[in-house]
Amino acid sequence: MATASARFSAFGARGNRHERPAFSGFSKLESWSFHFPPSAEVCKIPSASVATRSKNVSSQINSLPDSDDFFYEKVATPMLDNIESPTNVKNLSTKELRQLADEIRLELSSILRKAQKPSKASLAVVELTVAIHHVFHAPADKILWDVGEQTYAHKMLTGRRSLMNTLRQKGGLSGFTSRSESEYDPFGAGHGCSSISAGLGMAVARDMKGKRERIMTVISNVTTMAGQVYEAMSNAGYLDSDMIVILNDSRHSLHPKVEEGPKRSINALSSTLSKLQSSKSFRKFREVAKGVTKKIGRGMHEWAAKVDEFARGMMGPPGSTLFEELGLYYIGPVDGHNIEDLVCVLQEVASLNSMGPVLIHVVTDENQGIKRSQQSEIGENVGEGSSCYDLVESNYQPRTYSDCFVEALARKAESDKDVVMVHGGVEVEPSLQLFREKFPDKFFDVGMAEQHAVTFSAGLSCGGLKPFCVIPSAFLQRAFDQVVHDVDRQRIPVRFVITSAGLVGSNGPVQCGAFDITFMSCLPNMIVMAPSDEDELVDMVETAAMVDDRPICFRYPRGAIVQTDKCLSPGIPIEGFG
Repeated sequence: MATASARFSAFGARGNRHERPAFSGFSKLESWSFHFPPSAEVCKIPSASVATRSKNVSSQINSLPDSDDFFYEKVATPMLDNIESPTNVKNLSTKELRQLADEIRLELSSILRKAQKPSKASLAVVELTVAIHHVFHAPADKILWDVGEQTYAHKMLTGRRSLMNTLRQKGGLSGFTSRSESEYDPFGAGHGCSSISAGLGMAVARDMKGKRERIMTVISNVTTMAGQVYEAMSNAGYLDSDMIVILNDSRHSLHPKVEEGPKRSINALSSTLSKLQSSKSFRKFREVAKGVTKKIGRGMHEWAAKVDEFARGMMGPPGSTLFEELGLYYIGPVDGHNIEDLVCVLQEVASLNSMGPVLIHVVTDENQGIKRSQQSEIGENVGEGSSCYDLVESNYQPRTYSDCFVEALARKAESDKDVVMVHGGVEVEPSLQLFREKFPDKFFDVGMAEQHAVTFSAGLSCGGLKPFCVIPSAFLQRAFDQVVHDVDRQRIPVRFVITSAGLVGSNGPVQCGAFDITFMSCLPNMIVMAPSDEDELVDMVETAAMVDDRPICFRYPRGAIVQTDKCLSPGIPIEGFG
């Protein structure tokens, strides 16, 4: 790849940078290197625009703290500046809690924009995080988070705010919860759907040791696609240990279909009913009523239980009685952006003793979090939160191995009507979206249900299709039993496409794809391949489509291909297979 280097004065036409008072950030601002493809041209920026931007950059630099990691003007956060630990959140009024949430959202959106990290989940859960730390007493009370993107506000409130600019960097903060990072992280997470199981184990251990701390797990609606969540809920209902499960639902129903349209709002009636469900008086009345009906007779008790179940099903959204059947007391839905309602419900639940497992259904809007940050004083221009690297703009995006795979598979799908794609994982990569748009009937996204993805692919193969099962390396290990028992043992020709293989950079060891070669190579019927460049990757797509008597897999890393300016060659099956 050709490299074009451009040196800019940090202060534009206003003066030489060496004439300014020095601070630790100058070493990073003395020169910038920009990388372009061989045929790319540097975008021409009008001189007036350059002067204006240089002036804005100058004003930013003069206002920065003594840190070489900040490139944006710091937003005023008087309330957040007084928060050193969750203890400082306890005595805040509702108005102050709202202000604190707004300030966290402002600062967090700036940090994430500068770091170019996903922000929707973290911005949407800010009010819930503030309410949790206002009511509960961490680290004595255990708060477990299911996925890393929900934890950023939690990190800011638990003494790690000054390190947030090192998020997902070498030697910096982890993008997930980490036991070695803070006492406020009682359990490490990253692969989703594990927090309820771990929380239940902690609750049982607490009961056996005679302790009294609260155990709380926060899961997202994304992780409700995984079977372990329901296994843990079922066991929690059976053991009946006190614990709180908060479902952060970014949609009103857990598995909405396209035709269901946008989610419903949380109105005043549902808010009032949620408060009633969580109140101590209602719970006591319910327990007394259960005792009375038991004394009257079994028939009356069963009839009353059915009436209670029907009434609660009428109050809750579709699917709420599922949690009741699993043995969890359901409360909700609760508006996840209304701090007053959140605090009220959490305080009532925290005041109850021997209540068993409780599920609080909190509805948040990821887009609302984005809107709030965009409406703030943090703007979209370089003077208000963008990286200094925006001085030179380029729409160039290098081609990745994933792009090449999708292009090769799409080409194969056009000539072979039996080729289909099954995707298992948290989210669909943009390149895979292109295949979905071109072949909507040949694309199956099962979400965070890797075990199902593998066996579902086996069923497709038994039905005469040629499934390419696309799963990130770190997530495929969760479905190894299905790979062994449902695919390899039966020599079913499933084509495993292992993405994000090897080191994955900022995602760290949690999502490092280092083990797939070892655990796939030990299987007696599995063919394991790894391309050295994009041409071999295309050949492996052709080879996998041709092999029909055993399973086969190939892996490729994240990142750009070797020859970015070269057109893909037609795939040629590798000799020795078929």
